[in-house]
Amino acid sequence: MPAARPDDMDIYYQTLPPSAHLRPFIREYLLLDVTAAPGEAVPAKAMAANVEQCLVFYLRGHVTAVDAASGATRVYAPTALNGTQSARFDFYITPRFRMLSVQFQPGVLSKFVRLPLPEFTNARIDAEAVLAADIRQVQEQLVNAPTYAALIEQTEAYLWQRIQRLRLAFEPFDRALMRLAAQPQAYSLDQLAQDACLSVSQLERRFRQQLGVGPKLFGRICRFGQAHALKAARPELDWLQVAVECGYYDYQHLAKDFRQFAHATPPALLLAQAQAPDRLARPPR
Repeated sequence: MPAARPDDMDIYYQTLPPSAHLRPFIREYLLLDVTAAPGEAVPAKAMAANVEQCLVFYLRGHVTAVDAASGATRVYAPTALNGTQSARFDFYITPRFRMLSVQFQPGVLSKFVRLPLPEFTNARIDAEAVLAADIRQVQEQLVNAPTYAALIEQTEAYLWQRIQRLRLAFEPFDRALMRLAAQPQAYSLDQLAQDACLSVSQLERRFRQQLGVGPKLFGRICRFGQAHALKAARPELDWLQVAVECGYYDYQHLAKDFRQFAHATPPALLLAQAQAPDRLARPPR
C-alpha cells in the first residue's frame, strides 16, 4: 500500500488520454501538481528504466535527478525532451511543483524533433535547444493557464500544429515497433526485421536512430516495465508468477533485470515506488 500523505501536503496526479486526432502520436498526458509546506521534503520518485519518450513542461518548481548507481545529480531545464531510460534515477521535486508530461507513442519523438536519438538516451535535453523559441512561448502560456483543462487544450494545439507542419507518417517499422512494445516476449529479432521490411542490420540501425537503443535492449526494458507494472496491479501474484507471465525463465532471470534496470531487488523497487508523489495523490476531481 502507498504511504500516508501528510495532512499539509496536497498532491494531485492524473493521467489523461489525448484527443482522437492525436492518438497515433501521443499515448497519454501525465499531470502532477504538488503543494507542500515551505521546506517540507516531498517523497522521491524512484524512476526505473523505461522506454517512455516525452516532452515535459516543468511549470512550477524544478526536478533534481540523482543517478541511483553513481550518485551524480542534475537539475532539468524548464522544458525537457526525455529519451529512452536504461538506468534508474531518483527524482526529487520542490515543495511547490507542477508538471505536464506528453508521453509519445513509441518511436514518435524522433519524428517530432527530426533528429536521431542516441544522445537522448538517459538524458533530459533542453527542449528549447531543439524546438527553438516557440516552445518557450508554449511554456509561458502553460504557466499561466487558469485550469488543468486549459493546460491540455493549449498543449494539444501546439502538438497538432507541429505534427501537421511536419506531416508525420508511419512505416512498417513503426507498426513492428508498437507490436514489440506491447508484447516484448513474443518477438524474435528475425521476426521483427521481417515485420519491419528490413534486414536485421537495418533494423538495428533504425532502432538506434529512432529509439536511442538497439531492439534487444528495448525489448528487455519493455518486458521489465511490464513485470513491475503487473505486480503493482495484481499484488496477489508472487514474483515467480509475474516472471513466468512476462516471459522470464524464472525469478532469478527477472531479478537480474531488476538489478540492472532498477538498481534494486523486485520487492525493494515496489516499496520505493509506493512512496512516490503520484502514489500519494488525492483522487482526480
